[in-house]
Amino acid sequence: MIKTVTLLARRPDLTSEQFHDHWKNVHAPLVLAMSRVRRYVQCRPLVVPGREAPCDGIAEVWYDSVEDFLATAESSEYERLLDDEKNFMGAKTQDSVFVIVEEDEILGG
Repeated sequence: MIKTVTLLARRPDLTSEQFHDHWKNVHAPLVLAMSRVRRYVQCRPLVVPGREAPCDGIAEVWYDSVEDFLATAESSEYERLLDDEKNFMGAKTQDSVFVIVEEDEILGG
């Protein structure tokens, strides 16, 4: 399995609440409509005193293979997803998409 990990930044004209509402209720169903997506996780930053979150959210999208990811990127469903991103994501989100594979899980004792 592979996954994409994206650091999301909201559009500057949206509140955090507007961003998260759109991401969960409008964008998530578009992600799940892509047949090759195996898992989708939305992560939201916690407010921690003295620390500023570097992004407004992190998205993880899981695929069985690189080929499935590439086929998804060629699909009409993916085009709809990209069109929707303009409705709530800021421009710097495009520079923070990573395609990764989990190789080692190191557990503490």
